[in-house]
Amino acid sequence: MAKRTRDERERSKEHSKPPVDEEITDPSSNEESEIEDNSNDVLNGKSEDELDSEEEFEGENPADKRRRLAKQYLENLKTEANDIDQTELAAEQKNKQMLDDYNSFDAADLDKDIIATRLKQDVAEQQGRVYRFIADKLLVSEAKVTFTRVGDKNLTGLSCYQPELNKFDTDPKTGKAKNKGKIFAYTVSKDLQLTKYDVTNFNERPRKMKFTRGGSKYIPETKLASENISEGHYDEILTVAASPDGKYIVTGGRDRKLIIWSTESLAPIKVIPTKDRHGEVLSLAFRKNSDQLYVACADFKIRTYSINQFSQLETLYGHHDIVIDISALAMERCVTVGARDRTAMLWKIPDETRLAFRGGDDSNKMLKKWMRDNAVEKEDGTMEYPDESKAPTFVSEGSIDVVSMIDDSHFVTGSDNGNLCLWATSKKKPIHIERVAHGCMPAPTSDNISGETDTELREQQLQGDKLAHPYMITAVHAIPYSNIFISGSLNGSLKVWKLDETIRSFSLLTELNGCKGLVNKIQCVESGRHGREQFRILASVSKEHRLGRWNGHIPGGRNGIYSAVIEQTTF
Repeated sequence: MAKRTRDERERSKEHSKPPVDEEITDPSSNEESEIEDNSNDVLNGKSEDELDSEEEFEGENPADKRRRLAKQYLENLKTEANDIDQTELAAEQKNKQMLDDYNSFDAADLDKDIIATRLKQDVAEQQGRVYRFIADKLLVSEAKVTFTRVGDKNLTGLSCYQPELNKFDTDPKTGKAKNKGKIFAYTVSKDLQLTKYDVTNFNERPRKMKFTRGGSKYIPETKLASENISEGHYDEILTVAASPDGKYIVTGGRDRKLIIWSTESLAPIKVIPTKDRHGEVLSLAFRKNSDQLYVACADFKIRTYSINQFSQLETLYGHHDIVIDISALAMERCVTVGARDRTAMLWKIPDETRLAFRGGDDSNKMLKKWMRDNAVEKEDGTMEYPDESKAPTFVSEGSIDVVSMIDDSHFVTGSDNGNLCLWATSKKKPIHIERVAHGCMPAPTSDNISGETDTELREQQLQGDKLAHPYMITAVHAIPYSNIFISGSLNGSLKVWKLDETIRSFSLLTELNGCKGLVNKIQCVESGRHGREQFRILASVSKEHRLGRWNGHIPGGRNGIYSAVIEQTTF
């Protein structure tokens, strides 16, 4: 009985003992228990801090987790930068007398500056802002100009594939790099030919690689628009666009359909008809780093496609004339111009909204404005206006023909009266206009415009130089997110323009001569290390306009590809 009582007493004492983790009685035993716990956590692959952080952030959502990890990443960067600065400062003080002034630069600081610059540029591109201020670094006076004749009849379009840095495709069979760093150009012409060129080597002329040609054999047997799916063009090809991933080429023209081609073999993959009897395809533009394709058509509509899915997404309405040109960058939006409705429209596709920008210079209004600006106030308070015969020649704007986006909030347009206009999404009117940007055509002679036998009457009908019409702007291209854009006409030269720092105006930087013919399309590719890129400006030149023959004979006009290579300095 006493033994059982003693056992029960010991058992009750054991139950009444507090747990080891809750009460600390012996310092030595506590240290041993902590070592044991830490060793167990290490064996399980988790530290005490990690266990605490998991319990602390157990209920956070994915968005909060990404935000927390981003803040932690930035704090780690700051800590590492401070550690590096302190270490380098100590090393610099220790070895200050041993270093030469010429070689005493810090490679770590240089690397940090380069990384910081690239990060800032990536953020600026994502936000759609101009960040490449390269105009003052271009050696425009040393541009290398060449002209390559082609056998195609009247080039109508040009598009280039520019691979991304350190990204390339691999051949699944061999696993080796395929077309690594290659830059290709694609042209289309009125004789139904699609041609592929290699323009990788900036010191050589474009090298012809492959071509394919359409013909009458592709005319569909029925007149139904939905059955216009023959795998080739049977009417003039007016435009071409290369996909950003380099896999596809898309062409369109007067036969009212899109044909998607393989870039490797130039074989047709898919034919997508516009299904409209007025649905001629006039211009194409890919969204940057995406498979989204924007199509401008002659039935006043803009169509959007997903090329990887070979399907149409949306149809946009708003213009009152043919949509003659289109441009797009990284954001899901595009800018179009509507020819003789004299408007440019910015389409915000996710929001299903658009912004309309009104052009259309009126010669009478400009003349009245000139008269008011040059009027002189007399002593009696009346205004004395100058003679109208002394006023410069003002030409009305008949149509806006070309457009190119500078960034996601600025774009530039060209018109048939020689106007180059800079637009901002915050203004309905252009913020800067360069009139008669490419000069005027030669004035007609009296024998060509008059049947009068009297010489004095024929001279009066000439009206001085007022019958000299400006050269129309037929092509414009802005280097994305930079302060440079290029315009073309039929005056035998390309003009390079420079935006000011506030992006409120622009001025002429240089003129590239030797471009004999009418410029239908301009593209720009680049090569070289970051900060020291070489720029190659390519232009498709022909003897007539891509949409008609109203320009007549162009003196010295040729069919070919114009190339100008411009290098960049580092200072």
